[in-house]
Amino acid sequence: MSKKLLILETSVTMQKLFTTTLDSDDYTIQFVNDGKAAIYALFENPCDVFLVNCDIQNPSGFEIVRIVRSMKCFKELTIGMYASFPTPLDEDFAKDSGATSFVRLDQKTLVLNVDELAQLSGQRIDKVSLSQLKKNIDDSYLFLQSANLLTKTSYKNALYANLVHLIINLENLEEMVKSLLLLLAEVCEVPIACMYIVEHDGPHGYYVCSENLGEKDISDFISVCSSDFEKIQPDCNAAKITPKCLEKRNSLDRFFSGKVQLSSYESESLKTADESEYFGSVHIVSEGNITSEKQEFFAFCVNSVGDILRKALIVKEKIFFEKRIRRAFSRFVPEQIIDSLVMQSDNTDEKVGVGETRAVAILFSDIRSFTNISEKNKADVLVAFLNRYFSTMVEIIKKHGGTIDKFIGDAIMAEFGTPVSYEDNCRRAVAAAYEMREALSTIEIGDLVLPDGMQFNIGIGIHYGDVIVGSIGSKDKTDYSVIGDNVNLASRLEGLTKTYGSQILVSQSVLEDAGEDSFCFRHLDDVRVKGKKNAVPIYAVDRSADEFPAEYKDAYFKGMDLYKQGIWNLAKDYFAKALASVKDDKAAKLMFSRCEEFIANPPENWDGAIAFMTK
Repeated sequence: MSKKLLILETSVTMQKLFTTTLDSDDYTIQFVNDGKAAIYALFENPCDVFLVNCDIQNPSGFEIVRIVRSMKCFKELTIGMYASFPTPLDEDFAKDSGATSFVRLDQKTLVLNVDELAQLSGQRIDKVSLSQLKKNIDDSYLFLQSANLLTKTSYKNALYANLVHLIINLENLEEMVKSLLLLLAEVCEVPIACMYIVEHDGPHGYYVCSENLGEKDISDFISVCSSDFEKIQPDCNAAKITPKCLEKRNSLDRFFSGKVQLSSYESESLKTADESEYFGSVHIVSEGNITSEKQEFFAFCVNSVGDILRKALIVKEKIFFEKRIRRAFSRFVPEQIIDSLVMQSDNTDEKVGVGETRAVAILFSDIRSFTNISEKNKADVLVAFLNRYFSTMVEIIKKHGGTIDKFIGDAIMAEFGTPVSYEDNCRRAVAAAYEMREALSTIEIGDLVLPDGMQFNIGIGIHYGDVIVGSIGSKDKTDYSVIGDNVNLASRLEGLTKTYGSQILVSQSVLEDAGEDSFCFRHLDDVRVKGKKNAVPIYAVDRSADEFPAEYKDAYFKGMDLYKQGIWNLAKDYFAKALASVKDDKAAKLMFSRCEEFIANPPENWDGAIAFMTK
């Protein structure tokens, strides 16, 4: 039996597209060319699928769908919406209005799309309920007014959802501005949109426009924009700013014919929600009149996005600040005035350093979430805190015979075994890490503000192996340092502390050199990090043998043994027992979830080690 399609479409061309494309015994098509007729047709001749053009006006297609959906007898009716030239909001707005799906008008897939929609057709409509409801719909004015109110509310909801989505580009201000301006151009149906905004280094201008818009039209528009911007920011000489074109998009060409002068202009100030700060302006211009409805949506968008853009400005300033701080601290290298190095120095221009291969324990430590901390604090507070932190940590490292190689922003790189080597370099390195962890509570935070819920913490990774040691640099500047693959591995271990939830991670070579009984080592996993072919067993360094209960360690150990053998279903049970003993243990949670993943999708050529391919 053929499916009945009711299609609300005024264009003869579009009607022909549906007729020819859906020409089969599967469908019986009825066209209506206005919303009121469509609603009455639904009552007189109930259909299986109702298709509505988004571009239908007075009332709009969206209004019709909302009205239909508001009637109890049409709650299950399958409704599809489409558009001749879809805008970024059409699909979201169709869904918000109550449409079952948004249909793409591609001749190759139209039949498939309608077929899928027809399969969703609901139960037959109750004719008694239908007849009773029809008698009550007799006040067309109230009908339209109610629909208009619903439409505006829903459209603003859809707009707001798109505006909130801009936050994914919080760390990329230009991308956020481009997305906003393109959205405004589509919503307001204008060929160009511009923004002036005050950033940390002064005012900047940005715009997007139609590909067909001429340079003179752009220049005239920008001139008006800069003048209006100076009214709210009189200290900014906007005339000297050359706004940056973020994108010329051909989809905006339909808003520019070149036959009518660009004259209908609107602008809104960028401000915080409490209007305590004005920091920019947004501008649009159109060939024809910008309707009051478009003006309302334009003002709504600009006013809604103020706080989001202000946050993006703060983030951009903090990123700039952090980069500058990191560059400054990376230049601070501890004194390396050691007689043995002086004796090895070569003052000739041909040779800037003497290198040798040596077994060294490399330690990397890093402050957790330093970027988030830097966003919350002023520069002088951060610098004072870092000085206190570095002073404490450097003192501990030196006390245990280590050498500070460099500061990398908030991170510390240190070596045990150069320039002076001891018989127990690894034991010294782990002892230093242990004391660094314990010393965290003694560091004076001062005026430092931590993000909500965050505790001041660090991660430490230690690896032992051969590296190249020497004075590395140019004839004008050299640093005594170490390089090699084993340095990279130590850095990777520090990064993995976040993954496994342990403050200190060491490799097996550290455990073997330090002695298995020298500290409370706990095997966590075998990993294959980027740049390494062979798997590396990694161990946490616990504070004491009692930090984790015996039942936890026994379950985790048995789980690891089965996990490495590829018996993940049994390993999973043991990791669950470990979690039952120590709730929220990150390592056990990780291994439990990994077992679930491998049970569903067994890895090929399993050798018991997981690969981490990122730094």
